[in-house]
Amino acid sequence: MRILITGGGCREYIDSVRVVTNSSTGRTSAELADDFARKGNEVTLITAENAIKAQDSSINIITFQTGEELAAAIKAELTSSFYDAVIHAAAVSDFVPYEITIGGKTIKAGKKAEKLPSGGEMTVTFRASPKIADSLHDWAAQGGNEKAKVICFKLLNNADEAAKEKAVTSLFGHSKADFVVYNDLSQITADAHPFMILKSSSECVAKGTSTPEMADELCKLL
Repeated sequence: MRILITGGGCREYIDSVRVVTNSSTGRTSAELADDFARKGNEVTLITAENAIKAQDSSINIITFQTGEELAAAIKAELTSSFYDAVIHAAAVSDFVPYEITIGGKTIKAGKKAEKLPSGGEMTVTFRASPKIADSLHDWAAQGGNEKAKVICFKLLNNADEAAKEKAVTSLFGHSKADFVVYNDLSQITADAHPFMILKSSSECVAKGTSTPEMADELCKLL
């Protein structure tokens, strides 16, 4: 199979040096990419510049910093090449800096904004970012595969069953994903990575406690 995997966390710029990011290391996507490559698949990994990288030399690695760069890289790959599946594990920022108010002036936030002076107070206004997951099926179809499988990830922290079901149902609703991999941060340790793979009916079709198990189950489903 030809598989596109995304991973790592987005870095959203307040100004040219200050960023807002998250705690994603990219380890899961790197391990998935290596496992899929070992199984004989052709893998492209789009991952954050500062993320843990896959080690298999056959993997095509593309890097990004911001969510906008991530979306552009995914779109370029999916619309120009035939992929059998997309495993979207990147930690995309839900909100990005839009405007900065400092010293009575309001300027546009972003990588091109000049470094702001230290001291005093600063107000940063955020706006919601586009849902990359919602475009994956369309982009894959433009690349020649209307039946490409889309697998999205949902990470919560110490969530109860009702919160999990609400979040997963919402993700299925707007992304039209074929499967969702659900994790809870409170359960992830150095030695264990519990997961559930669900289909759109919210039925659990696979579960396990490690990334290698996750890769095996995803391979079976694809």
